[in-house]
Amino acid sequence: MQGDDWVIRIEQYHDWWFDNAVEFLGHLLERLGVDVVWDGGISFEPLNEDEVERLVEEIEQLIVFKLKYQTKEKKTDRIIEKNRAYLPTMHRGKYVSFLALKLNEKQKNSERSIGVRKEIIDDITDILSQENTNGTKICDICGHDANELFQVSQTTYPVVTGSLRSQCGVRKMESEYHCCALCAFLGSIEWLDDMPFACDHANLTHYLLFPKIEELEELHAFKNGLRGVLTTKPYSNVISIFESAQGEKKEIYAKDEYSLLLSLLEQMWYKIEEIEEYESVLCDRWIRLKIKGMEAKYQTKYSYLEEIHIPQIERFKKIFEELLPYSDFVSHSFASPLKEGASKEIIQRLTKEDQYLMSKGIIMDDFKTFSKAFQIRQNCRLSTPKDALDYLIYTWRCKDGTI
Repeated sequence: MQGDDWVIRIEQYHDWWFDNAVEFLGHLLERLGVDVVWDGGISFEPLNEDEVERLVEEIEQLIVFKLKYQTKEKKTDRIIEKNRAYLPTMHRGKYVSFLALKLNEKQKNSERSIGVRKEIIDDITDILSQENTNGTKICDICGHDANELFQVSQTTYPVVTGSLRSQCGVRKMESEYHCCALCAFLGSIEWLDDMPFACDHANLTHYLLFPKIEELEELHAFKNGLRGVLTTKPYSNVISIFESAQGEKKEIYAKDEYSLLLSLLEQMWYKIEEIEEYESVLCDRWIRLKIKGMEAKYQTKYSYLEEIHIPQIERFKKIFEELLPYSDFVSHSFASPLKEGASKEIIQRLTKEDQYLMSKGIIMDDFKTFSKAFQIRQNCRLSTPKDALDYLIYTWRCKDGTI
């Protein structure tokens, strides 16, 4: 039996994915009115059955809201529902089965559905109460003892190399990793977190950004501000609005990681007006997760991880006071043919590549990379708003004596 002063504590992992997952769980608990202490992890009093049930309901609502989107079918113009393409195949294990749970209207009041929900509530209760942590098995992720272990799939940790021996090659000594129920739970719900993403459907490539902040309490404060900026659009949740001379409004979303990050930073700067210390808005370390899908099916995922360290990020304060580089300039630039013969596909590809080079150059404070976008390639050149280009270069490179 536990004493009256017993509290549940989940330690910080010091891992980009699981630290964000711990923060996200704390965020969900606070939304339910649970007092959470942020101190190198999260601590909270044990949840009663009603609180666990409300947590499960919150997760199930987020599954429908975050993991699916509506789009129009080209042939019939019919509105259809699709899964987010960046998601790996959902693992239907005992403790994370709620991610794959789909209760339709006919089953909601059935005995089977009630039984499934009761099992999920009991499972989550056991996980959070940490009653099964005195076993003889060792979790490969957190290193704690456990009675039962589960195979680590990409649903739990997106950068695992695969569960099949034929997929592992020389990149991994072990063909399988196993984790405890708590790690499986945390890793699974992180897909429901508020993380900036951009989808390049033409190349079946998707980008997700995670702030890399060591202190969990600081990470929580930063992500609370971040959550107020993100939208609910299907192809990216970081949207720039372009208004033409005719007054028509058009939504513009990035299709690469650096354009996404540049757009995100300026959106945070523009929308979070009440923050006085702008250093807390301009986070200079990010984790980029790139997920590449297969042509026919999204069952096998290839994931790539990169850390983006923004040099001299304090200079963005002065740039953003004058203009928004992505919204005012990069997103309006496009490749234009110098002579007839350039296909629409070539123009679209070069436009995307040029916007990537410009965004990366600005983010990394690298004028050489930025200037590569202006090279003539495949009989196309970059067309940009000239006044905006002059103003950007002056503000970015010349105003303070920068060469």
